[in-house]
Amino acid sequence: MQWQVDIFSLRLFLSAIEERQIGLAAAREHIAASTATKRIQALETMIGLPLLDRTRTGVVPTEAGAVLARYARKMLADLDDLRSEMVALTVGLEDRLVVAAAHSVIIDLLAPAVGLFLNERPFVEFSLSEVDNKEVVRQLEAGECDIGVFASVGEPKCAAAELALLGSEPLVAVLPRDHPLAAAGSVRFRELAAEGLIATQTTAAIYREHGAQPGDLRHVVRTGEVALGMVRAGLGATVVPRRMAGQAADSEMLLRTLDEEWAVRRINAATARRKAGTPTVAAFVACLMRQISQLSV
Repeated sequence: MQWQVDIFSLRLFLSAIEERQIGLAAAREHIAASTATKRIQALETMIGLPLLDRTRTGVVPTEAGAVLARYARKMLADLDDLRSEMVALTVGLEDRLVVAAAHSVIIDLLAPAVGLFLNERPFVEFSLSEVDNKEVVRQLEAGECDIGVFASVGEPKCAAAELALLGSEPLVAVLPRDHPLAAAGSVRFRELAAEGLIATQTTAAIYREHGAQPGDLRHVVRTGEVALGMVRAGLGATVVPRRMAGQAADSEMLLRTLDEEWAVRRINAATARRKAGTPTVAAFVACLMRQISQLSV
């Protein structure tokens, strides 16, 4: 048996049961009472059983009507859920994307990737906040952003998010020309620390994990660019990503290999679990990957 039941007739049928009158059900569904009666009669004809009993207090479902009502409610609820999910995919999840990113990854990577993304999805409301790496992780874990792009040395520690490695590059030591280790081809962390390091706020915590003592960190500054400026002024050595060092290198600075297994900078994209796998997020991560491939990081 093949039935062709339209959704409106099912909804009208349920309204008739709830209102106990076909006329009231018709008004609720904004159709004429005669049309409502014909639709319900068509349902009864199609099924081959009466669906409503007419009593002095109004219409009530027959045994067959009660069965149909039970399945109709389930079907309509499933359709409502389907509609909600489709709206979320096409509108709700497409209309806003909140990204938190560290300063060190915005200029070369994130800014061009955002441009690519908004060219492809111009109707997305995009919001970017620049914070340090630690704050990116905090915002992700607190549910304050949808995607976090941040750097880490070693495996990142980030709960409540799905992680993707965008790229990695070695850390290098940058020394002033008159530094005691200037003649070495490569240096170890402890050798640098013994001479006093210029650290960023992010790398200071990493250095402490690898044995740096309070006196080893001569200066702690906000960004790698500031640290390099201090190296150029002869105020000490620092450790920064190879790409950053290469862009800033001049005759006043020397680049040396940092001979440590852990000295690798990772660039991570972390997605809040509630947004993982959505089309908007997938499109944004794809733009990040395209941009980072051009950087050869």
